[in-house]
Amino acid sequence: MKKLLLSLFVVTALSATSQTKEKGPFFSTNVHLTFALNENYVLFEPDDDESLLDFSAVFIRTGFGYRFNKKVEASINFGLDFHTRFRIQAIPSYLNLQYNLINGDDHKFFINGSYGNLWSPSSNFEKGKYHGFGIGFQGNEDSPLNITVRLDFHRKQIDNFKNGNLDSVSLGIGFSLF
Repeated sequence: MKKLLLSLFVVTALSATSQTKEKGPFFSTNVHLTFALNENYVLFEPDDDESLLDFSAVFIRTGFGYRFNKKVEASINFGLDFHTRFRIQAIPSYLNLQYNLINGDDHKFFINGSYGNLWSPSSNFEKGKYHGFGIGFQGNEDSPLNITVRLDFHRKQIDNFKNGNLDSVSLGIGFSLF
């Protein structure tokens, strides 16, 4: 097991070069937090201990992809989503397509779109379709490890949910290893 992990680390380290490379494989991971409006919050109430926003979900995502050129990237991603407000858990797997609008020497600004499925390995997880799109900013330093900040819209089509769709907007932070 130690030899396998060491080999994997060496291969990753040797293949990881500058983010400014025009094409090649990459690995990414992100953690997204979602907040919802607090139904008990009353505007302009100074004595109220309620906050405007309540934590409602956390999404953990990881993916493997390929940069085709400086503008276009595609990846296959997997995740684990916990919607605490509705007590819903989901395992999305999806294809993500990213277009880099600005690709400078030290940063890039991008848009992305995702489409995939929600898998249900047990009755604790919801089954359905997954769609998403978003914008983001990523560092493009000479290091193979680059920080990513993103704002994403997620839609999960779940049959047993109120109107069939569970929509959320999340703020994510993560890294990319290129």
